[in-house]
Amino acid sequence: MLGNGIIFSKWIRLENYNLIYTFITGLFFQLITASFYAIFYPLDAYFFLINIILSTLFITFNFSTVKKTIYKTTNTFFNFSKSSKILFLSIIITSLLYSSSLPFLVDNETYYIQTIKWLNNYGLVKGLANLHLFLGQTSGWHILQSSFNFSFIASNFNDLNGLFIIITTYFCLEKWEIYKSKRNKNDLLIALITSTLIFLFLFIASPSPDLPIIIIIPIIIHLFIESFQNRKSDYLNLITVLTLLAILIKVTVAPILVLLLFVLVKTKDFKKWRFAIILSAISLFSFNIKNIIITGYPLYPLAIGNELINVDWKLNFNLQQVSYQWGSMDAWQMSNWKEFLSLNPFNKFWIWLNLPGLDGLLNKIIVVFMLVFPFFNFKKKEMRYLYIYFLIQCIALYITSPQYRFFLPVLLSIGLIILAHLLHHRLLTIKILFALNIVILITLGVFGLNFIGIMNNGIMSKKYPITSSQLISPRAITQFENLEFTKYQLQNLTYFSPSKDSVFFWQTSDGPLPCANKKMIQYFSTYYNHIPQMRTKNIKDGFLSSKPKNHKP
Repeated sequence: MLGNGIIFSKWIRLENYNLIYTFITGLFFQLITASFYAIFYPLDAYFFLINIILSTLFITFNFSTVKKTIYKTTNTFFNFSKSSKILFLSIIITSLLYSSSLPFLVDNETYYIQTIKWLNNYGLVKGLANLHLFLGQTSGWHILQSSFNFSFIASNFNDLNGLFIIITTYFCLEKWEIYKSKRNKNDLLIALITSTLIFLFLFIASPSPDLPIIIIIPIIIHLFIESFQNRKSDYLNLITVLTLLAILIKVTVAPILVLLLFVLVKTKDFKKWRFAIILSAISLFSFNIKNIIITGYPLYPLAIGNELINVDWKLNFNLQQVSYQWGSMDAWQMSNWKEFLSLNPFNKFWIWLNLPGLDGLLNKIIVVFMLVFPFFNFKKKEMRYLYIYFLIQCIALYITSPQYRFFLPVLLSIGLIILAHLLHHRLLTIKILFALNIVILITLGVFGLNFIGIMNNGIMSKKYPITSSQLISPRAITQFENLEFTKYQLQNLTYFSPSKDSVFFWQTSDGPLPCANKKMIQYFSTYYNHIPQMRTKNIKDGFLSSKPKNHKP
């Protein structure tokens, strides 16, 4: 990762070889490389070997820069205050223990594990979404995880999120030390990410794309503000890389492009636009190719442009439509599509705002934050631009994907800006916040936590305590360690389905490939005339949508 980051940082002319910037640019380089490689080959031991060789060459030919980066990183750490050193080392230990815990998120049991498994064994597979609808959501983060998880050695490594939290914490504490001497609220904004670790650690044991997005968006905002406050600094290329990486990880954050456009316009040097345009074109091409291979839709989950692509593995259009409908009904906790369509805009908003449990609470906080934000430094141009971005992002999410978890990057970013304003110069309060996070994390690690009444999902109802065995070996990558799978034959498709004790019909957990839930297949066969079939006898050739034999037109 360091070798990739150094070589790519040189290409984008990044002057400051900061650990996290080098790490993130390395992630972007790895993602683009792995995405194109996975078109033809699996991300297996051979890819790992190629990756190691290239990284070694990059480090060898840039050894002086690597040495300088390592020296700068270690020197910065040794200059940390004693409390920051203790905090950082505590977070490293806590991250290692939490990363080896049982995963907490429901999406891990529906498609995270299976997505990575397919990438490790076959790469990008044509029409994979026809086998399981959620596999069409393959994130750039899953491509990254599959390129680092050593699947050829063991199956229980899922630790990219843990590493990301450790690197981020180092960056936050570095900014904390700078803030204590310079008192710049923009540095405090980043430092305060450390006060949200209780929340971030919920994502650490799963390869969840939400974690990097929740962290990367505030970093982009920090650089955006910095580009206005410090006119000597040129952050255009770095903001470009971070923005494109965020979108490739989770396309729902695409409105972040608004901030990149503001920086481009501010730059006024059209020669500097060239890099952003070239890198955007490469990123868009990799995004389109990935989607076309997996779903046949170039801008999946949107249906835009699907008529331009005519391939036999194209995702059944009925499934694409029902995916949107179910997503909308889930966001409003409704079960009838016609009833949902009959709601007027006011009623729809009122229901969304007053949903029960955590959903309604966070929706209310989002609205309050959007109303309150203009009162914080709104005279500054960059804050007005940020508010425009927040508005566009929230409106786009409300229209397309109004589940509260998609709002989390905006929610956290606004919260950090407000918190930085309120806690400015309150060093003792901030230190207490940092310490409180560690105390609570250790307590939760020892005793676990029951979320019944907070989460409306059985899988996410409990955070399991850390066990002594984790000190030797990580727990399984699924909550359902003992779940059994049964082999079924459906015309030319042989697949594995969870046994009768599966929680719900999307569940596949860590089943053998190809894996799909029998309940799900029967449902789509009955109501949408769709069953998945193999395109050829070779599983790498993928899947297509077919009508069941007993279907009557």
